[in-house]
Amino acid sequence: MKTKGRFTVAALLILSIAVIGCGKLNQEEFEMWKNEHVAQIDKTNAEIKTQISTLDGKVDQQKKEAMEAISKARNEAIAAGQQGDADTIAAANQNSKEADAKLRADLMKSIDMQGKKSMDFAKAEVEKAQKDSKANADGLKAVINDIKAIASQVIALEGKFAELQMDVAAKPTLLATVNFASGQTGLSSKSKEMLDGIVEQIMENSDAEVHVIGHADGAPVLRGSYRSNWDLSQARANAAAKYLTSKGIDTGRITAVGMAHTNPVAPQNTAAGRAMNRRVEVILNPPGSKK
Repeated sequence: MKTKGRFTVAALLILSIAVIGCGKLNQEEFEMWKNEHVAQIDKTNAEIKTQISTLDGKVDQQKKEAMEAISKARNEAIAAGQQGDADTIAAANQNSKEADAKLRADLMKSIDMQGKKSMDFAKAEVEKAQKDSKANADGLKAVINDIKAIASQVIALEGKFAELQMDVAAKPTLLATVNFASGQTGLSSKSKEMLDGIVEQIMENSDAEVHVIGHADGAPVLRGSYRSNWDLSQARANAAAKYLTSKGIDTGRITAVGMAHTNPVAPQNTAAGRAMNRRVEVILNPPGSKK
């Protein structure tokens, strides 16, 4: 509005200069004319102000209506959007439920199939185990029968072994054989070592008799203290018995006997054979043994 007023004053100023410059109006006439035009201009300005005020009111009203319309439209849009979201959410929930139901159905179907497979596999394994168990049982039965047969054989062998032990225990045992030089009755160092080796065994079998048997080679006795092979063989037996007695063997357990040349172990017609026949045998006789 200030701009319009300034424009009016400027227009009057220019007009007054133009009129005065033309020399057609005096000062008083000009004042009258100016006042008249200023009044007209003021009236026009007032009318313009009124029109502007009316326009401003209409603009404000239209602005208000527009804002209300915009707000209403926005609210409607929001409501529509919310309803759309609700519909979308509801649809999504429905789809989710349907998908979940399908997934559960597929899962239950898969579980049922897997369970059936597991049951079939377990059944097959049980049947296989039963077959294997039966086969193993049959095999085990056969093994047990074999073991029983072997056990029977072992028992029989043990019985025979016991009988053999009893037979062996009941028979005389040759503990040692010592040899002599031709016509001699003295024990050599080697013979004494052999007799030393059987002393412990004789001690352990304290209830057994000890038979010391002397032998000769059958050659004629032509000189010396002995008149025959009988005397020579007896002297050899006595020498061995005396040595055993010196080692702690009870004399009551020892029997010394000379057999001359009646029981040779080698040919008498060779020097080697005769050397083997010149001997003393120490024999252990258990109680009740057959001599």
